Amino acid sequence: MKTEIAKDIETAGCLIRYDVQCKKVLGHKIILAWIMRETVKEFANQTIDAIQKCIENEPEISTIHIDPGQTNTNDRIAELATEDKIQNEGSVTFDIRFNAYVPQETQSIKLILNIEGQKDFYPGYPIVSRGIYYGGRLLSSQKGIEFSNSNYDNIKKVYSIWICTEAPQYIGNAISTYDIHKTDIVGAIPDIPEHYDKLCVIIICLNEKQKSEHPFLNMMNTLLSPTLPIEKKKYILQNEYCIPMDNGLEEELSLMCNISEHVWEIASREGREEGFKDGAKTVISNLLKSGLLSEEQIISVSGISIDELKEIRLNMQN
Repeated sequence: MKTEIAKDIETAGCLIRYDVQCKKVLGHKIILAWIMRETVKEFANQTIDAIQKCIENEPEISTIHIDPGQTNTNDRIAELATEDKIQNEGSVTFDIRFNAYVPQETQSIKLILNIEGQKDFYPGYPIVSRGIYYGGRLLSSQKGIEFSNSNYDNIKKVYSIWICTEAPQYIGNAISTYDIHKTDIVGAIPDIPEHYDKLCVIIICLNEKQKSEHPFLNMMNTLLSPTLPIEKKKYILQNEYCIPMDNGLEEELSLMCNISEHVWEIASREGREEGFKDGAKTVISNLLKSGLLSEEQIISVSGISIDELKEIRLNMQN
């Protein structure tokens, strides 16, 4: 019979591996191209094939390595360090960060993109606020790399794209954009959008229980569904959305689904013992006691909010 600590290690390991595997799947260029075509206005009228070619071959994904040395860097985001450190400001680790170039007649325009996965729509703070912070870090980190001294005209536009996989029913499937606009209060200053159009936050809300008329949202719900059988998932992606299962994507999807099944099996086992919700709280309590994961990691992989975590910790103390 497994000890409690063994159960906790198993649960923590599965949750982390599932979180990592989702990033690996999202990191494939064809999936990134779908996301970019629907959210990045500079690529709105381009084909998926054309967009894939615009992604620089040295993007970054922040993961705990599952299979070191088995990364196909030609078709999936390379697993490199994505930690942005600023003295006295702490560090930020981006899920996926990469560069893309928008073809122009004279010179291509460089964009810097960040994609983040988020289970809970309101994890104790507004996602858009965190997105603005991440975008700000992407802008400030360009100094000394993209521009120096006062050459602010060389700042590259940044996109911070957040994918919420468990949006509440009242929101359902939705996409919203938050960007910078000019408003004249007195008179009119000449409007040159490229001088200020430097930051955009996008939130993609997914809810597979609600049918959407939007092909992209349906594709994403299919891709990231934790319950859809792998063979059905592959069939839909290939036949309805023309996403081929090659270049390692099929293997990554299969692994993600296998881990998902194991996570659900653990959750249902805990649920049979104590009721699903109480069982989940017990697992989180044990993880807090064991120190296997930080509070931020527990929130990230479990989908609970900061307030819910505080409540569990308070109950432990009582």
